[in-house]
Amino acid sequence: MLFELTREEMTASLGDQGVFVAPPGSLGNLPDNSPAAQMLLSVGIPAGVFQPQKRMDSGQFPFVRDKIELSEYEAPPGCEDWVVFGWIPQTHLALDPKTGKVHGFSENGGPVQGLHTDVSSLAYLVFSLHRLLKEFPWSDNEEDEEEDFERLAEALQDIRESVEERDPLPFSGDSVWPAVLDDMAAGMWS
Repeated sequence: MLFELTREEMTASLGDQGVFVAPPGSLGNLPDNSPAAQMLLSVGIPAGVFQPQKRMDSGQFPFVRDKIELSEYEAPPGCEDWVVFGWIPQTHLALDPKTGKVHGFSENGGPVQGLHTDVSSLAYLVFSLHRLLKEFPWSDNEEDEEEDFERLAEALQDIRESVEERDPLPFSGDSVWPAVLDDMAAGMWS
């Protein structure tokens, strides 16, 4: 795993209900002893920006073939067996069980995006964003609003740089993450 996170660290900041943990047996063909499964089954991912995918009647998350019309995408071979476990703005998240890499399927179709080298990168980024928005010290004075947004943009840039140091994927290519951070910097998430 690229990032070290604990469930306790996240719940201390976000509360028990603020962190999604996948139920046992929900990850389809992902081996329970894989790092990605261990992250999803025991540590979790903060909910909010990330939303867990609705599970099928079987209790498992759907595979790409069950959830996504692949004819609308430039998709790599074998992706139909990836597990669709969540959603971030305008993007379905699918996990490649062979590599542990998180991929994004934009709701607008197009190329499938490599979003995170592993699930810990996704969890770390989402947790960092939630913690920032929850703990950001907004001033009480309206006259300082512009300065507040400048400080927020700087804090978001710091998060971006801390993620990029270990995992460049979230902010490369056609990723949705730069737009999410821009929206946050503009106050759309505060």
